[in-house]
Amino acid sequence: MSLIVTEGISKSYGKVVAVDGVNLSLDEGSVTALIGPNGAGKTTTIKMILGLLKPDKGVVKVFGQDPWDNTAIRSMIGVVYEKAFFPSHQKTLEYLQRVCRIFGVPESRAMEVLELVNLQDADDREIRALSAGMLQKLAIAHALVHKPKLIVADEMTANLDPQARSELLNLVLQLHRNENVTFLLSSHILPELSRVCDSVAIINRGKVWAFGKLSELYDKYAIGIIRVSTDSPETLASEVRKLKYVKDLKIDIRGISVRVAEGKEDELYEDVPKLAKKVKAKILGIETGSASLEELYRLAVGANEEGGK
Repeated sequence: MSLIVTEGISKSYGKVVAVDGVNLSLDEGSVTALIGPNGAGKTTTIKMILGLLKPDKGVVKVFGQDPWDNTAIRSMIGVVYEKAFFPSHQKTLEYLQRVCRIFGVPESRAMEVLELVNLQDADDREIRALSAGMLQKLAIAHALVHKPKLIVADEMTANLDPQARSELLNLVLQLHRNENVTFLLSSHILPELSRVCDSVAIINRGKVWAFGKLSELYDKYAIGIIRVSTDSPETLASEVRKLKYVKDLKIDIRGISVRVAEGKEDELYEDVPKLAKKVKAKILGIETGSASLEELYRLAVGANEEGGK
């Protein structure tokens, strides 16, 4: 069952086209990542899904209904924003008990959701004393109070350090597995995101450039990717680039990721050690099919740009 379906939705702000013909279909029980740079159209797309903005064109269906100005649909969704704003003087449990009263659920639910997000030990702490990561956990607890079937999170890890980001993504996995919550996660920060999502929509310049199961996208765009770990990435990369069958190459501090022409993987495995010996670079490892989500994004965007020429 598809919880969210968008068909050709578009939205402009004056002469600026923020979203241009976006088609999406999110299945119940999935964790879908909407990824792309800032300004790509992610937040505008999410606002149309939440019924906060009306599309200029196209159709949005959430739980089979138009979400625009639809309070019934909103009551079935939990929302987590990039920056959560709470009454700083209140204590976490007191605040969530207040939220319970607003939603008309028993106040005992407040402690339940604190336990779900591992904040039960902070129940008597004032909100202003919480760290950035704890504040986002509180935002998720807030989103869970009314037992939604779907949680939409817009850039919820944007202002967190790597450890807090990892903890929050672990929480997403836990809630997905144990509470059967469907997630739509919007983010421009891609490290670690691939371990929690099963589907990805790559959005750029207001358009969805690729969408599908993560495994399918890797098969489509990352075929021929070989990861070479080395102590001298820049030096080795300068030689590897000269190989005629190398189609793309990316450097980072731990090595290089090389995309080769179809059927040329074995040649690269033979040539890289020779080139490394030539430039006195140490090879720490070579493996196939190890493209990161960042590389997948870059490859998908690059393929679409080439196709549009």
